[in-house]
Amino acid sequence: MDTFLQDMRYALRGLLRDRGFTFVAVLTLALGIGANTVIFSFLDALMLRPFDFPELDRLVFIVESTPGYSRNQVSAAVADELHRNAPALERASAFQSWDLNLTGTTEPERLVGYRVTPDFFGVLGVGAASGRTLQSDDGKSEHVVVLSHALWERRFGSDPSMVGRTVTLDGEPYTVVGVMPPDFRFPKAAQLWVPMELPANAQAMWTEHSYQAVARLKEGQSLQSLRSQLALVEPRMSQEDPGHRVSALPLREYGDAPIRLMLYVLMAATVLVLGVACANVGGMLLARAARRSQEMAIRGALGAVQSRLARQMLTESLLLSLLGAGAGLLVALWGINLMRAGVPADVGRFVPGWDKVGLDARVLGFTLVAAVGATLAFGLAPALRASRVQPADVLRREGRGGGAGRQRLRQILVAAQLAFALVLTVCAALNARSFASMMEAPAGFNREKLLTLKFGMGERRYPDNASVVRFQDEALAKLSTLPGVQGVAATNNLPLGPSWSRGTLQVEGEEPTAPGNVRYVFFQVVTEDYFKVMSIPLREGVAFTPQDSETAPLTVIISQTLARRHFPDGSAVGRRLSMNSVDGKPVWRTVVGVVGDVQVATFGSGAGDFGAVYLPQRQETTRDIYLALRTTGEPLTLTTSVRNALAELDAELPLTSVKPMKQVVDETLLAPRYAVVLLLVFAGVALLLSAVGVYGVIAYGVSQRTHEIGVRMALGARSADVVWMVMRQGMWPTLTGVGVGLAGAVGAGRAMSGLLYGVQPFEPVLFTVMALFLIAVAVLATLIPVRHAVRVDPVIALRSE
Repeated sequence: MDTFLQDMRYALRGLLRDRGFTFVAVLTLALGIGANTVIFSFLDALMLRPFDFPELDRLVFIVESTPGYSRNQVSAAVADELHRNAPALERASAFQSWDLNLTGTTEPERLVGYRVTPDFFGVLGVGAASGRTLQSDDGKSEHVVVLSHALWERRFGSDPSMVGRTVTLDGEPYTVVGVMPPDFRFPKAAQLWVPMELPANAQAMWTEHSYQAVARLKEGQSLQSLRSQLALVEPRMSQEDPGHRVSALPLREYGDAPIRLMLYVLMAATVLVLGVACANVGGMLLARAARRSQEMAIRGALGAVQSRLARQMLTESLLLSLLGAGAGLLVALWGINLMRAGVPADVGRFVPGWDKVGLDARVLGFTLVAAVGATLAFGLAPALRASRVQPADVLRREGRGGGAGRQRLRQILVAAQLAFALVLTVCAALNARSFASMMEAPAGFNREKLLTLKFGMGERRYPDNASVVRFQDEALAKLSTLPGVQGVAATNNLPLGPSWSRGTLQVEGEEPTAPGNVRYVFFQVVTEDYFKVMSIPLREGVAFTPQDSETAPLTVIISQTLARRHFPDGSAVGRRLSMNSVDGKPVWRTVVGVVGDVQVATFGSGAGDFGAVYLPQRQETTRDIYLALRTTGEPLTLTTSVRNALAELDAELPLTSVKPMKQVVDETLLAPRYAVVLLLVFAGVALLLSAVGVYGVIAYGVSQRTHEIGVRMALGARSADVVWMVMRQGMWPTLTGVGVGLAGAVGAGRAMSGLLYGVQPFEPVLFTVMALFLIAVAVLATLIPVRHAVRVDPVIALRSE
C-alpha cells in the first residue's frame, strides 16, 4: 500500500507538471466515459431492470403471435390455461387496461387503471405499503381498489386514513383496501388496480385477445421449458384461431421494442466513442513516454526493474482515468437531466423504469468499471514500452531508430480511431436521413391550428350507445359555436397519436388468406366532419352522414392505398369488405368513399404499409373519445373555453391530453429525434478526436524526422517531395481505418435496420461519401504538420543534431 501511495503521489506531481497534457486527456476521457454513463443509466433503468420485483429473472409475460405480428394481448382461453395447466409456473395472473373517471372529489380526473386477477400482486411478489393487496375472494366483487402511491399522494394528500374509505370510479363506489409502495409501477403508468375474474366460459374464448398475462416460473424451471409447455396449447388454438402461436418472454423485455433497439444502438455508439477516446489518450501517452525516455532510462540505470517502471506508468494511467471518470460523472449528470427534461411527463410515465433513471450505485459502479477498463485500454501498451527502454541506447542518444515501433503502434491506434469514427458517422448519417424522411413524408392531414383533447364516458352515466351518441352530438354542436373554432370532429384514435387500432381485413370476391396469413389494416371510428376538420381530401364517393346510424346498412370509407391495392380495375365505391366476424361469418360493410392516405400510426407502420379503414361513429360507438378542433388562431388559447363548454354538459367529465396536434406528432418523433441528435453528437466527438489523433501522429513523425528532412532538403529535395513523404505517413492509418470502418458500418447498418424509415441499411453512395469525408478530415488534420515540415531550415536542423 505504501508503494502504491508513493506511485500515486509521484503520478500526481507528474500530471500537475504537464498540465496541458492532463487537461486534454481528462477532457477526452470525460467525454467518452460521460457519454457511456448517460446512455447506460437509461439502458439500465429502462431495459435491464425496469422493475424491482423479487427474483425478476423468474417473471415472464405471455405473448401471442401470427406471421409478421406479435402482441402482448392473449385470449381468455390462453389466460385460463396458464392458471389451470402450466406445470412450469408457480403462479399466473391476467389483467386488462381500464381507463376510468375518478369523480366525487375536487375535480374529475381520467385515470389509467387495470382490472387484474386477485393473484396479480402475489405473482409479482410485492405487498402493499399500507393496507393490503387483493385477496382470492376479491375477484367475486369489483368494488374494492388498490391505489398507487403516486395517486394516493397527489390526489388524496397522503391521507393515512385512506384505507377503508370509498372513492367513486366511473360512477360506482369502490372501497380502498391498500396503497402500493412508491416504486411500484406495473403495468406502465397504472394508477389503481381492481379485481376481476376470468369469464366462466374462458376455455372456449380463443379469438378475442383482450388480456395480458404475467407469470412466475417455479424454482428450477426455465423459460424454454415453459415455452415447450405452451406449444402444447397451439393445436387447440389453431382450431379456433388458425396461425396463432403462444410463447413467453422475460418480464424485463416488457415494453417498446423499437425503444429497446434504439438504446442498444446508442450504447454501442458510446462504446465506440470511448474506444476513440482511449485510442486518442493512448497515442498521447506514447508521445509522452517518448519524451520521458531519458527519465525512464536513468531510473532503469539506477536499478528500477521493468515491472516497477510499468507499474508507475499504469498508476499514472489509473489516476488519469479516475480524474476522467470524475469529470465524466459531471457530464453524465448534465446529460441525464437534459434528456429527462426533453421528455414530456405524460410520455415518460408510460415508460417502465423511467422514474429510476439517474446516478445510482449501479451506474456509479459502471462508471468505475469503465474507468478501470479505460486504464487497461490506453495505459498498458505505453507502460510496457516505457518499461523496456534500454538505458545505454538512450543515454548515448543512439535510440533514434527505436521510435519506429512506437510510431507504428500510434498509427494502429489512429487507424482504430478512424474505424470507430467512420462506423459512428455512417450510423449518424443513416439515422439523419431516416429522420429527414419522416419529416418529409406527407402526413396526409393538416396539423396546423388544430387542438386535440381526450375524454372517456363511463357506463353508469352513459349506459347505452344512444346516450353516448347523444352526448357527443351535443358536445360537437356546442364546441362548434365557440369563437375561434372552424370545425369539430371526434375519433377513437388520433393519426400519429399514442395509440391506434388494428383489425383483420377480408375483401368480398378475393380468395381468403391461408390460415395464419392475416391481412392487417388500421381503422378509426370517426364522426361525419372528421375528414373536413383534419383536411383529409375525399378522392371518391361521399363522406359519412348522420344517416349512417346504428340501424342503417353498415358503411365504411377506405384509404387511397387500400383502394388501389384491392380494387385496381375499377371504383372501390359500392364494394364490400369485412374487419370482423360473428359466429365465423364475416360482417360485411359497403364502401361509400375513398380518402387520401394518412400516416395513421408511427412512421414506418402507417397507411402506406397496411392501408386504413374508417368506420362511422354512429355504427361503432366508442366511449374513449379524442376531439379535434380546427381553430382560427393559436389552439391552446381555446383550452379554457372548451373546458367550460364541456363542463356545462357534464361537470363530472374529465379532460386529458389537451395539446396541439403539432405536439402530438412531435411526441411521436421524440425517440428518433433523440437518436439522431445523440448519434450526431457522438459522431462529431469521434471525428474531432480522430482528427486530433491523425494530427498527433503526423506532428510526432515530423518532429522525429526533422534531421532526416533537413538532410533531404540540403541534398536538394523539393517541397513537394517532403509533403508527399509526410502525407504518406498519415495515409496508411487513414486508409486502413477507413477500410475496417466500412466493414463495421455495413454490420452496424444491418443491426439497426429496425430504426430506419425510408432508407436502406446499406447505401453505397452514402457509405462512399462518409468514407471520403473522413479521409478529407484526416488530410486537413495533416496540414499543420506538413506546413511545419516544408518550413524546416536544413542548417538549423543539422546544427541541432
